[in-house]
Parts: sequence; C-alpha cells; structure tokens
Amino acid sequence: MLPGKIDFITPFYNQYHNNKSLVEGLDSLLNTSDLSVKSIPFSSDMHPVKLFPGIQGKSRQIKILKKYDGVQLLRMTHSYKEGSELKVEEGDFFILEHPDYSKVYVLLTIASNNFFKRSILPLFEGHSPHILMTFITHKRLKRFLEEFQGENQFSKLTITHASHRCRFNQKGKSERVVPGISWFNMDLNEAFNWVYQNNGWFQSLQFKVTAHHFAGAEISITRQGIVRTTRLFSKVFKSFILPVCKMIHENNEFFGNRSRRDNRNLAARPLTIDFGMDQFSESSENSKFIQSLRRLNKVSISVLHGNPYIHLSVIDYFDGSTFDLWVLNSNQLFIVPQMRGSVFSIKRLINHIFDTYAEGDINDYREESIH
Repeated sequence: MLPGKIDFITPFYNQYHNNKSLVEGLDSLLNTSDLSVKSIPFSSDMHPVKLFPGIQGKSRQIKILKKYDGVQLLRMTHSYKEGSELKVEEGDFFILEHPDYSKVYVLLTIASNNFFKRSILPLFEGHSPHILMTFITHKRLKRFLEEFQGENQFSKLTITHASHRCRFNQKGKSERVVPGISWFNMDLNEAFNWVYQNNGWFQSLQFKVTAHHFAGAEISITRQGIVRTTRLFSKVFKSFILPVCKMIHENNEFFGNRSRRDNRNLAARPLTIDFGMDQFSESSENSKFIQSLRRLNKVSISVLHGNPYIHLSVIDYFDGSTFDLWVLNSNQLFIVPQMRGSVFSIKRLINHIFDTYAEGDINDYREESIH
C-alpha cells in the first residue's frame, strides 16, 4: 500500500460477516478503493468448504481462514509456469451460502482480475460435474439488463464491449458459427438489434450505467452468470446475482429425478424444448442439428433415424447419463433421459443446444411414459 493511503481492505477482512453485511461491506469498499468485485453463483452437492480442499490439486492449495454465519473466507495459493519461470499467486475469496436455496452458493472476491481469470475460473471450469453454474438465454439476458436499468432509473445503459457468436451460411458449404469480439458504444436495444441482425447472440457483455446523481459503473456479465462490477455492488447483487441463484435452484429442482431408475416402474420423465417457430420445417435442419450435437465434447451420438424425423441416442461420458432425442414435429425437441440422467448432464446438453443451434423454452412433457 502506498504511504499515506488509507487501508480499507484489511479492516474489511477482519470484520465479522454474515450474508447482509458482506454485500453491504463490498458495496462500501468499492466506493473507497479502486477495486472490482467478481462473483460466481453456483451449485454443489458438497459444501464448498469440504469440496474445494478436496479438489485443489498440486498447483492449487486452498485453506479456510474464517467461518461465519453462512459465510466462509478461503485463501487459494496457485503456482504456475509462465515460460520457464515458476510463479506463485495468492488470493482470498468468500463463499456465501444462499439463505433460501439448498446447495446454492456465491463465490465473491476482490482479488485481482488476473488471479480470478488464471486461478479461480479454471478451478470451476475443470471440476464439472462437482460444480454447476448456469446458462442465461439471450432473451433472459436482455430482460435482466432492462430491469436493472428500469428499477434503478439509470438514464443510460451503454454496451461497451461484447463477445458474441454469429451464424454464417456459405453457398455450397455447411453453416458455420464464428466467434467474435466487438467494442460497441451502443445503448441496450441498439446492441441487441445489431447481434440479432447478424444472426448471432452474446456470450458476455460489458456495459456502463450513468445517472444524474452518479458518475458511472463498469459491469460485465456472462451467459454462465459470472458478474464483475466496479461500483453499485448491492444493486448488481439484487438484479443479477440473486436472480441467477434462483435460476440455478429452479434448474436443480426441474431437472432432478429425471432418470428412469429414480421413478416408479422406471417411467420416463421427458423434457421438451419448444423453439417457438418451425425450426425443423426444412429437412436440411436435421443435418445442422445433428452436426451441432457432434461438437459437444465427451459424448457419443448414434443416429438411429435422421430423415424425415430425428431419433438420436446420446451417451455422456462425464457421468454415464444417456438420452434419447426425438424431433417429431417442426418446432419441438423431445429429450428422454434413460436409466441415468443427471442434472449436470441434462443442463450440459441443453446449454450446448442453445449455444450452438437455437434457443427455446424448456417444458415438462406430461405423458406418463415414452418407450
């Protein structure tokens, strides 16, 4: 710390924290320091205090510093090579237990952006299915932003930076999904209209908000619910992080007990994705859909029927989940979990379809059984 500069961070870490005081404390800290809060809402069957030390590995060491009421403070030491040089970095993070939703947590940290990207994110990405995040559809992402602007009466919300994917049809070639990064200076509707006109969708967004009484804040959110903000943490927590926690809880409830072995008489509990349009009106869509599924890693796809209707058998090598997929009409996909169909695997399959083929509304198929 520079001479003469007040240290707000050490007293913050030394304070007792519960759910409410942690959020308020981080909000106040952002107003006094040049920091940003990074957050990851997630779900785990095992409490993170037990999970993280168990999956830490040789390059990461995680220890518990403090335990409060519904809040824990942990420290990660991460060693890695940069060229021929061995580097060691250390960072602290909080785990906040959601007060209403079982097995739903939020990681919160003011550690550096580099430590977050290099050390914390890979821990989450490399330990599925023990750690489950979410997936925010394009439509819901826009609604989150609209509600955030409206509820807080911000005069302007400007999209400044975005990563996106766009679909391109080349004559005589199969459809390609091309990733890209753009530096916008557009308001909310302009940016979403742009990506829609370019047959694409956003993977992550960075935006600024301004108001008559407020200088501005830089906020980012990804489709996995990862949020970063330089100001307004309490408002961001309420408008983005808590709704994502609710999504995770609802997904756990909705996708749970879908395996045949979890149900009486081994009955199936199928799901449908309703695309809201004649997605499969052209026979060429069958091939596009099958090719998009083949890009999902660590799965086996068997095409039992490809035209005029689709019937696929899918095996997920992550945990042995198996599914039958049917397309029997032009606007609906049926997903039928078989003897094993974990929440993680169902979400992984649906997220991949939304991210590489098309988004739709997920519903429960009401028939008693499908064979």
